Amino acid sequence: MQPIPYFGEELEGEWIWEPKVDGWRMQVLKYDDGRVGIWGRRLERHPDWTPRLPYLVECASKILPPGTLLDSELSHPQGRRYIPSLFTSKGSKDAQILVFDIVFLEGEFIGNLPLNQRKELLLSLKLTPPFFILPFKPIQNLPKHLQEAIEEGHEGIVIKNLSSTYIVGKEAPIATENWRKIKA
Repeated sequence: MQPIPYFGEELEGEWIWEPKVDGWRMQVLKYDDGRVGIWGRRLERHPDWTPRLPYLVECASKILPPGTLLDSELSHPQGRRYIPSLFTSKGSKDAQILVFDIVFLEGEFIGNLPLNQRKELLLSLKLTPPFFILPFKPIQNLPKHLQEAIEEGHEGIVIKNLSSTYIVGKEAPIATENWRKIKA
């Protein structure tokens, strides 16, 4: 699900915020047969990144249960411009996979569950580096949260309704009013 801009309207229900990481959107999938796939989320010609990131495949195969799909952001500690180095055979192995949602767990589609339940299931996974759960907090003061994220080097924040589901369209998740981005 791609966030859409937030225009300052009143938010109803319970919401959380997460830092908006300036990385490359990706999904990590451990198939029922134990194979791992790493897929880019942009409309590039070759979105299957699996053969180019073997060290991440190895890590994911050890920590994810079969039939699991994670929505995440591929990041590099030195910033977005260093991400291409992660794809070279002699390049950096400093990838950080910042996981923010879980869509399938043990072969079951859980996108129909509210976000708060998916976050609980995500937290129950025993992720190890380079996989990290993207931190999230309840919304209390949007300007303060935005400032905090920017001071930490992020490009902004994403706010999410805790009762929202993960809606999948024909080719990708569908943007809804339940995930909103706020940039500096």
